[in-house]
Amino acid sequence: MLELTDRDAAGRICKWTVGKHVITTPNICIVVNPNKLTVPIAELKSEFKADILITNSYIIRRSDRLRPLAEAGLHKMLGWNGPIYTDSGTFQMYSQGTVEVGPDEIIDFQKKIGSDIITPLDMFTRPADDLKTAKANLTETVKRIKAARSSVDGSLVGPIQGGRFLDLRKKACKEVAKLNPDVFAIGGIVPFMEQYRYRELADIILTCKNELPSHTPIHAFGAGHPMVFAFLASLGCDIFDSAMYSLAAERGAYLTVSGTRQLSELKEFPCSCPLCSHSEPKNILALPEAERKSWLARHNLYATFEELRTVRQAIRENSLWELVQERARAHPALLEALIFALKNHSKILLRLDSASKKSALMWSGSETALRPEVVRARASLKSMKAKGVVKKEPFGSVPAALMHVYPFGQSVTPDAPKFKLAKPEDVVRTTVRYQYGSELKTKCLNIEVSRMTGMIRRVWKGKALLGTIRPHDGFFLPTMEGAKLIKMKKVVINDADAAKYVSDGRSLFAKFVSKAEDIVPGEEVAVYHKKDIIAVGSAQLSGKEMKEMKRGIAVSVRAS
Repeated sequence: MLELTDRDAAGRICKWTVGKHVITTPNICIVVNPNKLTVPIAELKSEFKADILITNSYIIRRSDRLRPLAEAGLHKMLGWNGPIYTDSGTFQMYSQGTVEVGPDEIIDFQKKIGSDIITPLDMFTRPADDLKTAKANLTETVKRIKAARSSVDGSLVGPIQGGRFLDLRKKACKEVAKLNPDVFAIGGIVPFMEQYRYRELADIILTCKNELPSHTPIHAFGAGHPMVFAFLASLGCDIFDSAMYSLAAERGAYLTVSGTRQLSELKEFPCSCPLCSHSEPKNILALPEAERKSWLARHNLYATFEELRTVRQAIRENSLWELVQERARAHPALLEALIFALKNHSKILLRLDSASKKSALMWSGSETALRPEVVRARASLKSMKAKGVVKKEPFGSVPAALMHVYPFGQSVTPDAPKFKLAKPEDVVRTTVRYQYGSELKTKCLNIEVSRMTGMIRRVWKGKALLGTIRPHDGFFLPTMEGAKLIKMKKVVINDADAAKYVSDGRSLFAKFVSKAEDIVPGEEVAVYHKKDIIAVGSAQLSGKEMKEMKRGIAVSVRAS
């Protein structure tokens, strides 16, 4: 179960409830192999602040030593009091070419050992598999998820297979969603990442994101390198997992957000984590093998969690696109994938990316012109006719009366133009027209302008306050009186008790929304109880999300 609290791009920060535990996403499930612990499990919590582990039930079941310990209690065996996600062994069977357990057996074993999140034994589809094989694997995977759902009362994973075939991925999303899993895991994507096929990876993830319901977390199965976290989060992934920190250490690899380095090639550490800031590569290379691998695994964990925190903070600050553009320079294939995603999946990104942001749009390369904020702004300008335009790239010709409105006035781009301030009434009317696609239906306006800043503060009709201009983005925020003079998008609730709650000026929660138009997060909307307007406020969710989410605020009410 998810509750969305912050957002940017298609990324989101959510409270993910797993049993009695609440985890902040985006987050990573740290892979632990009980047969080979490079970092003690207790350290994962105390030192690295890990929230959730993932371990392989197939590996545990095969071990004569581990199986009885796990059957006595997986949490006890690992010494972990947080949630534990168990994998079924699908990838191991694929990579090793062996099948030693059936789908029912592995589900029963995960239940028996007390897993918090159970994964069915899905059929791994390789990128090279043909359509016939991919179809057969998908059919069997859905069959196994259905059987698992009937026997698992707790949290169940719904793997999304389909290989490189997008139509099969769409079908998988629809079929698996009907089974109501607690996590959607996009499977079969590790080979795409290993081969730097990021464009195809983005195509798969955004295709699935567009089809899947928004109230359930999306897990990018096997994604664990910090260089891809920002990109995958911007496409809508909530959960990552990987043994990358440990596997990389085994081969002497040192993880960074710009790629993987070999410890043997480093003269200095490009990192200030607690390990790197107190050592030099030559000293680590001189350690015994086991100590060297353990040191590397710990550094790799520091790099992993630092990037996750960076991504979450970027979402909170509405600077995720800037972070993604910076990280995309780590590899040409990653930059190619970003440009491809912005061009070819504009529709879903426009639906999920906020209409207004807390931070300015920063020019970070030519792909900035493809970002949803720019595409939306250019599309809105096409329907407008106004005098006194200013040429500002990447937006084109912008009415001077809009140069205080996001994103035109809140953007840092090369060759920023000079312009003459428009008259206050032109600013108000043009802003309303741009923001709502509607005229402000009154001839007489009294406009209050700040003596100190010259910025518009309030708009009146006689003694009736119609609205205010919000300082940080220049948006016109109507009062109830002003809302009657503008055509605003509607959110409808039918519940009488909820309507009274909202009428008292309190926020509208998603679970009470019965209808919502094609709303973009951050837009100003009108809340209706049946046919009567009862409040106005800022949309926190898209229209689709309002109808699907079970928790969280749909509209932050400002006036009622």
